[in-house]
Amino acid sequence: MSALFELSGEIEIFCYPSGAGTRASIPFFDAVTIGDRLSLVFTPGDGSSAPYSLKVFSPSGANILDSMVRDLPTGTPQSPPPIEFVVSTKGVYRIEIRELRGRSRGEVKLRVG
Repeated sequence: MSALFELSGEIEIFCYPSGAGTRASIPFFDAVTIGDRLSLVFTPGDGSSAPYSLKVFSPSGANILDSMVRDLPTGTPQSPPPIEFVVSTKGVYRIEIRELRGRSRGEVKLRVG
């Protein structure tokens, strides 16, 4: 299966297969299969501040991850570890991050299948 990104917003979201080692801005994966674990890291826009609301929606629309993030993982040496989720079915996964006390946001639609 292939995967395709559609990114929008002020906060950049980077998604890559877990275990890949480093963050990379790659808009296309050669192969993402059901059961793969994907890692998320972020690049916050200028002026954005914690806390953030992170939501990941499955292709059926179910919320599979709903979390408040105090410190965004950025992939730099001192940042928290990446946030991970598992691809469980074909379809479009929607990943949404929003600043709780501001207007900054980011959204990715990840198409699998």
